[in-house]
Amino acid sequence: MDAMRNDDAAEATSRGAISPRHRPTAVCRTLAAIEKRLHPALLAALFLLFTAADAQANPPLRLFRIGTGGATGVYYPVGKLIALGLTGDQAAGGAHFEENRGIPGYIGVAQHSAGSVENVRAVIRGDIEAGLVQADVAAMASRGEQHFRLEPAPSLRAIASLYPEKLQIVTRADAAIGRIQDFKGKRISIDEPGSGTLAVMQIVLAAHGLHETDFSAVYLKPVFTLEKMIRGDLDGFTMMAGVPMAAVSQLAPVELFMVPVDPEAAARIHAQTAYLVPGTIPKGVYPGVGDTPTLEVYALMVVAASCDPELVYRATRCLWSARTARLLEQGHPQGAVITLDNALKGISIPLHEGAERFYRENGRLP
Repeated sequence: MDAMRNDDAAEATSRGAISPRHRPTAVCRTLAAIEKRLHPALLAALFLLFTAADAQANPPLRLFRIGTGGATGVYYPVGKLIALGLTGDQAAGGAHFEENRGIPGYIGVAQHSAGSVENVRAVIRGDIEAGLVQADVAAMASRGEQHFRLEPAPSLRAIASLYPEKLQIVTRADAAIGRIQDFKGKRISIDEPGSGTLAVMQIVLAAHGLHETDFSAVYLKPVFTLEKMIRGDLDGFTMMAGVPMAAVSQLAPVELFMVPVDPEAAARIHAQTAYLVPGTIPKGVYPGVGDTPTLEVYALMVVAASCDPELVYRATRCLWSARTARLLEQGHPQGAVITLDNALKGISIPLHEGAERFYRENGRLP
């Protein structure tokens, strides 16, 4: 039996066909076959030689973690698709890099988070490799303003601009909220601390002469508002996200009204915060909802300046690969908007040097 095992392992080894799953078994069988004939010290040396060679041929996989948002927003589903596009095809072998086969040795992972503010902090701490962040929040972080006065992030860098996000103020039609000033006396969720939505809503409320204390403010991610909206425990919720958003589409049983941002207030906000611009939620995005004036801002993919330039270069190439484009187009309605032509629109912080290299090679930068 030992001889048979030895012959099997030798044959597999000679073919170079030992898969990662079977390799430890083959090694153990080979060692078992010769165990009786070798001094224990020599046996230990051989075992180390086998395992070291295996580790060298198959280095451990690393994670490329992307901070996203809540499950019913757009950051998370889009982040999952991007993570899949970055994940290396292990069958490619070695360190050879082709953008349509992902980053060799890396697995992309989309992580839930509170949103833009939390993602900036996690990127700077090194808890994640990249994050999806509103352009206005990225600018605040870089300059050390508002939520980042005590912990500025001047080392935050951009990989790309992805798509425009729109402020969506969603209310029950029977709550009779026709404008933002009608929030008084109502119970409205304005997203959780650490989110970009809350940061924008504080600006919007001030521009309309309101504060969070002027109504019953609730701080929940949209995923936690669904049942409350259906039961009538909440009059509305807000979210800065691409359209359509699952948190709204899932409220089909409820007649909804999308509250507009006053265009004059939007113009004042834009004058003070350049990356928040007047926009519109188009008619037909949600059943029964017409054109709605609002604010919009681009969603950025960001990293820390200290992130390895070669890794960022490869991530940027994979982001704009044909493979990732197919994943995005097939996986989410917002995916069709995420194109290389829009990659540099609305970027509010410096590009990472690895991303700059990619855009220069592709004629997008001088």
